[in-house]
Amino acid sequence: MRVALAVMAALLLVTGSAAATPRHIEAVAESLHPEGVQWDPTRGQFLVSSLRHGTVSLVSTTGRVRTLVSGTKMVSTFGVQVDRGRLLVAFGDIGYGERQDPGQSGLGIFDLRTGRTISLIDIPNGANDVAVDPFGNAYVTGTRGDTIWKVDRAGTVSAFAKDPRLGGASFGNNGIVWDPRGFLITGHYTNGTLFKVTRGHVEELPAPKLPGADGLTLTPQGLVVVTNKLAAPGENAVTVLDTRTWQVKSQRDWKTAPTTAARTPRGTYVLSGYIDVLAGGSTTDEFRLDR
Repeated sequence: MRVALAVMAALLLVTGSAAATPRHIEAVAESLHPEGVQWDPTRGQFLVSSLRHGTVSLVSTTGRVRTLVSGTKMVSTFGVQVDRGRLLVAFGDIGYGERQDPGQSGLGIFDLRTGRTISLIDIPNGANDVAVDPFGNAYVTGTRGDTIWKVDRAGTVSAFAKDPRLGGASFGNNGIVWDPRGFLITGHYTNGTLFKVTRGHVEELPAPKLPGADGLTLTPQGLVVVTNKLAAPGENAVTVLDTRTWQVKSQRDWKTAPTTAARTPRGTYVLSGYIDVLAGGSTTDEFRLDR
C-alpha cells in the first residue's frame, strides 16, 4: 500500500492530478474553429488559433478555453509555434473570418506570457504555417505561392527556398516542421508530396503521396502527417512515417476533418476544429483534441 501511495504521489507531482492525461478533450468557445495547435510547456496547456476570430486561445487539459491574443488586425489565424518566450502565428484572410481584409498574409509575433503584440510582419502569398529553428529563425509557408519565407529574429523577411513544385493552381506547400537533423519538411496540400528543404534547395522525399497533407508534427514515433479532404481529394486520417525510410509505420482514419497535431509530454493530440462545418456555411462552438 505504501508503495502504491508513493507512486500516486509522484504522478501527482508530475501531472498535477491523477487524471491529467485524458485521451479526448472536448472544448467549447463561441465559433472559434481552430486550425492550428501547439503545446505551451510554460503553462501545460494548448494554444489554438481561430479561423473565425483571428485570435489565439489557451485550452487546458480539462477543455477550459481562455483568450490570450485578441484585438489585432489578424482576420484568421492558422499555424502556431512557441519559441523561448515568443508566440508565433501565421495569419491571413481566406474568407472565413468575421472581418475581411483581402490579401492579408503575415506572421504575428507575441509575448507568450502576456499575449502582447511584438510585431506583425507581412508575408507574401497566403501565410499558413510556421516552424522555428534552434536559432529562433521562423520559416513560413505560403500556400498561394512557391516559396518558403524566412523571418529572422530581427524581423527581416527573405526567400529561403523557391521551387515550382511547392506551388500550384490551388493550395501548395502547407504544413512545415523543423527537423533537428538540420532541415525543414513541408507538405504539398493538394498532391500530398513531402519535401526536404534547405536554403535554396528543395528535394522530394521518398514518402507515399498523402493528398490533403495539412499539419506536420515530429514525434519520437515518427513524422505525424494529418490529412483531410476539406479542399483536396485526401482522407481524414493521421499517418505516422518512419523518419529514416519515410514509409508508413501506422495510419488511422479520423471521424472528423483534422488539421494538425501537437506533441505534448502526455502524447500527441490531434486537433479537429470542425472546419468542414465552417466551410459549409455554418458555425459551431465545439472543437476537440484527441490523443
